[in-house]
Amino acid sequence: MQRVPRHGSMGALSLTLLATIALSSISVTASSATSKGATKFDSPLGIATGGAHVWVANAANNSVTELNVSDGSLVRVIKSKADGFQTPIAIGVDKGNVWVVNKSGNSMTELHASTGALERVITGASYGLSNPIGLAFEGSNIWVASEGNTVTELSAINSALIRSIKAKADNFNNPVNIVVSGPDVWVTNEAGDSVTELNATTGALVRVVNAPADGFISPVGLAASGGHVWVTNASGNSLTELNSSNGSLVRVIKGAKTGFDAPWNLIVNSSRLWVVNANGNSVTELNAADGSLVRVIRGAADGFNNPIDVAVKASNVWIVNGAGYSVTELNASTGALVRLIK
Repeated sequence: MQRVPRHGSMGALSLTLLATIALSSISVTASSATSKGATKFDSPLGIATGGAHVWVANAANNSVTELNVSDGSLVRVIKSKADGFQTPIAIGVDKGNVWVVNKSGNSMTELHASTGALERVITGASYGLSNPIGLAFEGSNIWVASEGNTVTELSAINSALIRSIKAKADNFNNPVNIVVSGPDVWVTNEAGDSVTELNATTGALVRVVNAPADGFISPVGLAASGGHVWVTNASGNSLTELNSSNGSLVRVIKGAKTGFDAPWNLIVNSSRLWVVNANGNSVTELNAADGSLVRVIRGAADGFNNPIDVAVKASNVWIVNGAGYSVTELNASTGALVRLIK
């Protein structure tokens, strides 16, 4: 999931796109500096892993690239008009299917994970998909956050709409990311500097978390594990940790040593947190238990160039570089470079 914050303190995210793509409030103009390899990476903005493969959403050329997780080799590039890709910006894998969020198409594409074949394109006003930008899985359901101030829940089995949530009390204000933790769904409101918690069974509001002490400044990324929820603050250069049972603040992690510079997305891998810094061209690794710093990774060979999304598979961490038209694979134990895929 990707988002350009509205708060001016971060500065413009420097994505080099082949075409002009409006990422919310900022339009980023493209150049011709796209991947020259068979991967066809072109403003890759979303990444997901599942089974033996890695999938990358290419926002500028409306395609999905599939790689082998074992060696990073190309499996296929999926780019058919029938697939309905229109600025594919987020991607996820669940129960043998790949789900792609099409931001400018106000739609979702479902693919068969083993073949890349099209299952269906989900679109229509009833779904409430208005600039959809983030997705999460919960049981047999999918949750989608849309910048049009809606959250959509649908069935992953048959794509049937379960509900479209947009009550004023939910305080949605450019909801850009979403995660499920136990009985609840958490949504970051980038322009509202808040997080909304919903009941995963009913969609009802549990609470809106927005205390000044929480440190939310353009909250973007979300991750959850072990009774905790972590939120990246892209303009605040910080990370907020909440107790998922009651929304109370655990800690705000910040400071120059963290290397946070437009911290964008993050993921939990066992006992570690991995945070990508979109403007800092680096990755920060933290201990999930106490928020202490493990390392900041920013070697020239790593190829970080607007790292914008992150995924984990087995013993490795995969990072997509939006302006680098590449994917970086790191060893999760040591942070060492495994390979740079272009």
